[in-house]
This record gives sequence, C-alpha cells and structure tokens, in this order.
Amino acid sequence: MRKGRNMKSILCVLLSMSIFLSGCGGNAPNPVDRYMMGDEDKSCNALYAEVSQLDDESILKNREKDNRDTWNIVLFVGGLFIIVPFFFMDVKNSQETEIDAIQARKKALMNIFHDKDCKSPVAESI
Repeated sequence: MRKGRNMKSILCVLLSMSIFLSGCGGNAPNPVDRYMMGDEDKSCNALYAEVSQLDDESILKNREKDNRDTWNIVLFVGGLFIIVPFFFMDVKNSQETEIDAIQARKKALMNIFHDKDCKSPVAESI
C-alpha cells in the first residue's frame, strides 16, 4: 500500500514539473512570413538587399541557438545536482523555427529575384 502511494506522489511531481517546464521553458518562436504583400513589386536591388539582410539574421539566429544549446547543457548538468536550474532551460526550439522561416523567406525572395531575371548588383566604381 505504501509503495503505491509513493509512486503516485512521484508521478504527480513529475507530471507537474513537465507541465510547468513546457509552459515556461523558453521563448515562443516569432517566425517571419514566407511571402509579404508587395514582394513581387520590389526592385531587384531591394530584393537583393533583403536577401542579404536575411543572411545576416540567419547567422545571428544560429549564434543564439548555439548559445542556448550551451546554456541548456550547463543548466541540465546543474539540474542533476539541484533541481532549480531545470526551470531555466529553453526547450521550445524557437530559434530553429525562426531559422527555418528565414530560409523559406529567402528562398521565396530568390525565386522572385530569378523570375525577374535580376542580376546581382555590381559595386559602382568611383
């Protein structure tokens, strides 16, 4: 009888922790839309500039993801000794979702860029 009670208590604690961690464990993703109104009307230079900006954003998001992964490992190891660090882990994978959205947007803009037969801008000589 006592063993069954302990198992129920442990199960309740684990269930409560998993619900808490899933609700608070990180940032919600904020992905960019693949298509935006007016994309087809943009000039070749505007398309090229936005693709370059998306490349920069992708690099930044990858750095954020690497930092998050490093901190999650540190917090996991700390959480093995005391439970508190588990509450600060980021487990929502928001960076991956945002990186995928950035890549999809870049691909959509590149399709428009090629459909317009645009050429990469060449730096003007002074």
